[in-house]
Amino acid sequence: MALPEFKKVFAHEVPVIDLSVLQSGDPAVYRDIAHRIAEASHTMGFFYVVNHGMPASRIDAMFEVARRFFALPLEEKMAIRLALSDKYRGYLPFKMMGADPSLKGNLHEAFQIHAELPPDHPAVLAGKPLHGANQWPASLPGLRTAMLDYFRDMSALSQTFLRMFAAGLDLPPDSFTRYFQNPMMQLRIMHYPPQEPTESGDHLGTRPHTDSGAFTFLAQDEVGGLEILSPAGDWITVPPLRGSFVMNIGEMMKIWTDGMYAATPHRVINRYGLERYSMPFFATPDFDAVITPQLSNPDREKAAEMPRFATSVAGDRPITCGEILTYLYGRIWPSTKVQRVDA
Repeated sequence: MALPEFKKVFAHEVPVIDLSVLQSGDPAVYRDIAHRIAEASHTMGFFYVVNHGMPASRIDAMFEVARRFFALPLEEKMAIRLALSDKYRGYLPFKMMGADPSLKGNLHEAFQIHAELPPDHPAVLAGKPLHGANQWPASLPGLRTAMLDYFRDMSALSQTFLRMFAAGLDLPPDSFTRYFQNPMMQLRIMHYPPQEPTESGDHLGTRPHTDSGAFTFLAQDEVGGLEILSPAGDWITVPPLRGSFVMNIGEMMKIWTDGMYAATPHRVINRYGLERYSMPFFATPDFDAVITPQLSNPDREKAAEMPRFATSVAGDRPITCGEILTYLYGRIWPSTKVQRVDA
């Protein structure tokens, strides 16, 4: 028995998009970058973004915040565990199991937040699922400020990319932003212990999956471990590139674009002998946003051939973001307080 096989990435196999050229303000340059993003989203579903406006020092500081959180005593982390929340916010312990017994627990621990909503917010007063306050550790008060500030800035960056994703398909600028008025954004900090090559592979850092939202920004530390399923069918590495975000397309954007943008399967295996930390930010639309194709993909049949996982969404009927999240969260995460719906 051994960990699953993989290939090291070849130079330029995962595209690198440099946003520094946008400083010129030239509309032609903007269109060119948008079309490059669209091409990467179509062919690979993953790409690096550099010179995006978030300083590398700011990302490094967030990783230090994550290390301090995961160094807390287990009992303090468990006091704010996700299973205690009906909003799916809080601490996720190692090998956490959801409602689906066929899914093996992941070999990571995590802490996640959504938008921090006060008790008098209209959605909270209305009892809308997944809307409310986050859970925070009592002994680490700086965590709340750091994560909410980063959450705010990444939400703003998401708006920029929503417009660029539309421009890359020659769609009106508000084609996606109109679905992000009160979005279900999520920020997660994660910790992966190293795995030995001789391990059975029954539990991976993160099992193969696709992301459920529109797209994801991932900040990686220097260790590595992210692997994606290439168009050729090989699992390849996406090595760390300091200061960059790795971006990938999620299920909702795949449906909106009728599969023209690819929700590529990915996994994490920490093969490198060091503790790994990562920080994904999930750009996810409004709870009531309808997820249905906005254009027609001439290669729809080819797009439908991608492997399916527990997080895959059929897209064979109009469905809301809230329906997707409630179903998937209820399947993969350990909470019994949210009503599940079929999707």
